[in-house]
Formats: sequence, C-alpha cells, structure tokens
Amino acid sequence: MTTDQTSIRALIALVREQYVPDSPTHDHSHLQRVANLSSHICRTEGGSILVATCAAWLHDLHREAGGDFFVPPEAMDDRARALMATSGIPCRLHKAILDAIHYTDRYSFSDRLPYEATAEARAVRDADMLDAVGAIGIARAFSFGGAHNIPLWDKPRSNGANASHRYIQSERPVSTIHHFSDKLLRLYSELETPTARRLADRRTKYMSLFVEEFKHEWCYDLELDALLTAATMGEE
Repeated sequence: MTTDQTSIRALIALVREQYVPDSPTHDHSHLQRVANLSSHICRTEGGSILVATCAAWLHDLHREAGGDFFVPPEAMDDRARALMATSGIPCRLHKAILDAIHYTDRYSFSDRLPYEATAEARAVRDADMLDAVGAIGIARAFSFGGAHNIPLWDKPRSNGANASHRYIQSERPVSTIHHFSDKLLRLYSELETPTARRLADRRTKYMSLFVEEFKHEWCYDLELDALLTAATMGEE
C-alpha cells in the first residue's frame, strides 16, 4: 500500500468517526459516492484522484448536525486542515483540496456563483451534482425534506415553475417538489465535464418524469376529493 493510499484510508476513517451529518442526505454513503464519481471523472477528464478523493470526503463538513442555518464550505477550512494533517495528507496538497471543497455549492442560478476552477474542483462539484439527480437524488431530496420538516408540496407559485427563480442557499425550500424545479432539475446545465453530462442525461430524464407523475397524482387526488365533497354535499 502506498503512502497516499494509507493517508486516504486514515482520512476516511476519521471522517466516518467524527462527521455527523444533518440528515441521511449528506451521510457517509453520499461522501463515498461523490468520492467514487469524482475519481472516475478525473480518470477520464484529467486531474489528481488523490486531491479529488480527499475533497469529496471533506466537502460536506459544513452540513454537520446541529446547525440551523447554511454555513459555506470555506467556513470549515480549519477543521478540514486538521483532519488532513492528522491523516498524513501532504501539506502541499491542502490548498488544492480546499479549493475543490470551496467550489461545491456554486451554481449560476444561485447567490453563490461558479468561477474558473481546477480540474479536481470541477470533478468534485460535478460528482456532487450527479448524486443529487436520478433515483438517488429523488430519495435524498425527500430524506432531507423529512429531516427538516419540509412539506412534500405546497401550492404552485402563481408563475409556475419559474426557470429564472434565484436559488438562495441559506433558505429552506418551500416544499420538496419546489426544490426540484428551483435546483435539482437545473443541475444538468451546470455540469462542466463531458463524463458527468453523459451520466446525468438518463438520471435527469428519470427525475423529470418522476416530478411530472408526482404532480399528476397529487392533482388527481385533489380533484377526486373535490368531486367527493361536492357529491356528499349534494346528497344532504
């Protein structure tokens, strides 16, 4: 086993031991999937797998349990440095790893805009977005909503699913279904690597069909309720 492999294993063990996520949405399995996906992207698109893997395991430290408000990733730099130092991750890589962490949670439709970033940062951000779409993305969205008392769906906005709606990271979604139109279904256009776009194509289409079916069933049930109510009142 190489020194790098030993350091990565030590880092993963520390994160598994110390990091307590705010919900299953950002749990250890999510970190593992982002690490796997970002490593795959680096293999095909270029970039340091070591840097991407470390950043993937550290990128959600700002989502630890106990926080009621959004904390930006860069606020956890000292914590990330301490974990890397304890794990034996070379100091020369710390800045590149932190840069990759900082680039997550950056979207052109939000209050935290993307910028010119390294190959590793693009890989980790794309991997994180990939895990937010498709079947897993659907499950994670409802898991987060349940953990934070967010309703399944509130009444639609007067202007419908507004594609120009600005996503504010510090604000909780109005409902989980709103979160799909406000953020999740817009992630495909944010992906920066061809590898991620190929993987996201099927996932995004599946998620879009799910949202359509959800709304159809929801509205159908409401229509039935209205008909039954009217029929009941007519019998009186």
